Parts: sequence; structure tokens; C-alpha cells
Amino acid sequence: MAQQRLTTRGQIIALLEEGLTMRAIADRLAVSTSTVKREEDAAIIVAIQNNPFSNAGAIREALHLDVCAQTVRSRLLEAGIQRRVSAIKERLTDQHRTGRLQFAQQYVGEDLEFWSRVVFTDEKTFASTNHGKIHMWRPIARDTTGPKYSSWLEVGM
Repeated sequence: MAQQRLTTRGQIIALLEEGLTMRAIADRLAVSTSTVKREEDAAIIVAIQNNPFSNAGAIREALHLDVCAQTVRSRLLEAGIQRRVSAIKERLTDQHRTGRLQFAQQYVGEDLEFWSRVVFTDEKTFASTNHGKIHMWRPIARDTTGPKYSSWLEVGM
């Protein structure tokens, strides 16, 4: 039974990639449209997991789905996957690491009185080429601090 289910699943995916509608696939394989929809949903989820920075239209085209991009977005939301703006992080270079280590070694022996007078500020990096925010898909309410959910900004020192 499990082997037959895998065969049917493979056939559904192949027919979806050929661009057939859910009804046509269901009729051809003698399965319900809900079975076809379930496999289509699974294919959408796998595609987004493989490329979280893709958009719904690109996934629809890659899978040859006969649905609009909004349907792809709705299916992802139903699966607990939402579209968010990616965190942009600067990659640390060896020069950054060396500078941080030198700073730490230089001030390691300072007392609390010294540090109470120190004010740390953050730098803002400006770029002349801005292509807007980078969006990506991620599971709802999960840890998103890893590299899979971040885009990197190369900066000099």
C-alpha cells in the first residue's frame, strides 16, 4: 500500500509539473481532487523550503501550477509559513575580528568606574544602490536567527 501511495504521489507531481489541472489529474489517476491538492501543497512547501527568498509567482511558474500567485501565498499561510522582511547582517571580516580582539585586550583590566563613563554608539551604513527590502518565507514563530533566514551585507572597515 505504501509503495502504491508513493507511485501515485510521484505521478501527481509529474502531472502537476506538466501543467495539468487538479481535476484533470484526479480524473486521470482516479483519485480525489483533495489528494491532488495535498500533493500540490506539499510541492509548494518544499519549493519554499529550498529557496525561502523566492516569491509566490516564481514558485507558481517553477511548479507549472494552474493557480494565481495569491493562491500560492494562501497555501503557504495555511501551512504556517509567512512572508517577512529578511534580517540584514554585516559579515565580519578578519579585519573586524582583529579590531574587536585588540579592543578587548586593550581594555580588559579597566574597572567599573571607567566603563560607567563610556558611551557606545552604533554606526549606520548608507548605500547608493538600494533595491528595497528583501523578503523571504519562514515558519511562523520559529527561531529565525540562523543564516538561512538572513541576507548578508558586505561592508568595509
